[in-house]
Amino acid sequence: MNYEDMISVCYEVNGERRVTSTSDEYVNVSSVSVNKPYEVCEIKLNITNASDGDIFLRYVTLWQCEDIRTLGLGDAPYEVYRSGRHKNDMPGVYTWGAEDERLSDVAGGMTETGDKADAKGTVRKVISDHLTIISGSAKSVLVEFTGGRKQLFETVVSDEGIRSDAIFNIILSSGKCVESESLRVVWTDNVEKAVEEFAGNKAKQYGSRHGKLPAVFCTWYYYGLTVTYDDVKTNLEIIRDRKLPFDVFQVDEGWEITLGEWKPNHKFPVPMKQVADEIRQAGYTPGIWTSPFIAHETATIWQEHPEWKLLDKQGNPCLFHMNDTVYHVFDITNPATYDYFTRLYNMLTFEWGYTYHKLDFTRAAVIYEDADFYDKTVTLAEVYYKAVSAIRKGMGEEAYFLMCGGLYDPIIGLVDAQRTGSDVLSMWSSNINKDGKTAPYTIKQSVLRYYMNKWWDNDPDALMIRINENMERNLRLTYGLLNDEEVKTSVVNQFMGGGIMCATEPLDKISDERLMEYRRILPVLPRQVRPLDIMEQTRFPGMVDVYMESIDAHMLCVINWDDEESMSVDICVEKLLPDFARKDDKYLICDYYSGEYWGNVSADEVINSKAIAPHGANVFKVSKMQDRPLVVKSTGHYSMGGEIEVLEIADGKLHYVINNAFDCPIHYEILIPAGKNVTIIVDKGRKEGEIYI
Repeated sequence: MNYEDMISVCYEVNGERRVTSTSDEYVNVSSVSVNKPYEVCEIKLNITNASDGDIFLRYVTLWQCEDIRTLGLGDAPYEVYRSGRHKNDMPGVYTWGAEDERLSDVAGGMTETGDKADAKGTVRKVISDHLTIISGSAKSVLVEFTGGRKQLFETVVSDEGIRSDAIFNIILSSGKCVESESLRVVWTDNVEKAVEEFAGNKAKQYGSRHGKLPAVFCTWYYYGLTVTYDDVKTNLEIIRDRKLPFDVFQVDEGWEITLGEWKPNHKFPVPMKQVADEIRQAGYTPGIWTSPFIAHETATIWQEHPEWKLLDKQGNPCLFHMNDTVYHVFDITNPATYDYFTRLYNMLTFEWGYTYHKLDFTRAAVIYEDADFYDKTVTLAEVYYKAVSAIRKGMGEEAYFLMCGGLYDPIIGLVDAQRTGSDVLSMWSSNINKDGKTAPYTIKQSVLRYYMNKWWDNDPDALMIRINENMERNLRLTYGLLNDEEVKTSVVNQFMGGGIMCATEPLDKISDERLMEYRRILPVLPRQVRPLDIMEQTRFPGMVDVYMESIDAHMLCVINWDDEESMSVDICVEKLLPDFARKDDKYLICDYYSGEYWGNVSADEVINSKAIAPHGANVFKVSKMQDRPLVVKSTGHYSMGGEIEVLEIADGKLHYVINNAFDCPIHYEILIPAGKNVTIIVDKGRKEGEIYI
């Protein structure tokens, strides 16, 4: 393969669009590439305007292949993984050349509220973003954009083949040179390892932010725009009085006069600083919702700075529709906006006292193809990074920054967390409004973006597990229509998200039985997540490995997506966890929900567990047999012991220290090396005890 023949530059001059693969009278094209056929290809381009006037540089093609079958991947079928640029896009795997539901998923997407948006008409091409994977019978190839702060990018997979472009859409003045993002094309026998390297290299390049994984109580997913100061006080008092183990209390949208008018409305009759003070006095970090890149047309900011509005080429404002309201958009290519963003978040953080920030709808600034930007010489990736940097400057380095609904790659190293999918609902299916299995789609989004946990703390969105068959406050958000099996899957989704945990409930109404489900995922423990064989020919990922280094155990999370049939699960360490399996080792396998466990299991032995009901889930702990006490049953955390502070044998006694934050007893069964089993029951509080063995 000669990769020099696969590059091209698309630009416009004097109203004429041109495509060239070599230097010409208008552009000088030079490439930097490393070429190891069927191993790795690295390429980036330098483009210089060689003319006397301006040109409009649209995109550069860094690599293309006219026929996937020539990539040396072995025989068909070829499975394709598609990533997406925004949280509402649907990542997924489909079979190249097949037209089925999996193709419809990746060609379509999700609406903001979690409903499925199907692809319209016959799908001819699928557009991926920073990562595309194609697997055949022998090998896989990963198409990776390794940067993110210079340009947006896309890889187009179609019947004709595959093409990877870096998107500029800028005016390039005479003599100016620009450099494209770098593209790597990597052939591999191990997709999971290659994806880990891709994500890890990007994290090292930009310096990802990771700290304590917070547990967040958020007001949105019940109260919506109707939230009041009294709602905040009611829930805050219950969290404080019951000592629920949340770290953050976050006031979501609905507190402000309108977007862009960042002052409390009539439902919040006290200063927002007072609200933050009350949250902090209760023992929690104050959090607040904002959306800095859009503002209502009545916001005073537009009266003060009408020149900051993003307009289309006809001179009309670009409009962003959300929650039955229309907003105008900031033109973030105008650097004058950056000081405004800095001052806003300095006020929210250092004057009002909010040190946890959830920012929403920030993609609005970069989604308009017909926009007439103030500065046409900078790419959208560059200005997005600069605008978000201004926000980070305002809130300071210590604040926790959750981005919800923006670009991914440009802000690695700036944000602490990112949403991985569309808004969840407390229902398996959204037939109330549209057809579509809401939960499977949003969980699929989150699971297939697992590798982003190397860049920040992934946010799989809020957990809602209440029972409520009647709409309240005229909000669909208030429903609670998950059955007991679907609740298991929703709780497991938070665990296998790998990042933060967020929840919303009316705590004065939810039943204790459902509220105590929190004990399975709190405290939020560090964990490493990966779906097992992401290139399988399944519509929804059914098994996810959650590795917990603190206890050296793999938690296998299994979901039964079937609507009617129960599903049995076979656990074989050698097959499912080949890197963990050793021929001479013995293993312990524990079934969380049934309480069954199997000790001294060989790596190649197959354990058959009890069936999982439709829409249900289960968690299996796989660890090595060791000469120390091991938790084999637990009604507490899914880790089955990861929350235990001390569990050791000394002087013929089993010594333990366990902190139970919940109003229900937690039962543990401990396997002692001599073969004896010991039961520990811990009521609420931090308990220390000894048991003679």
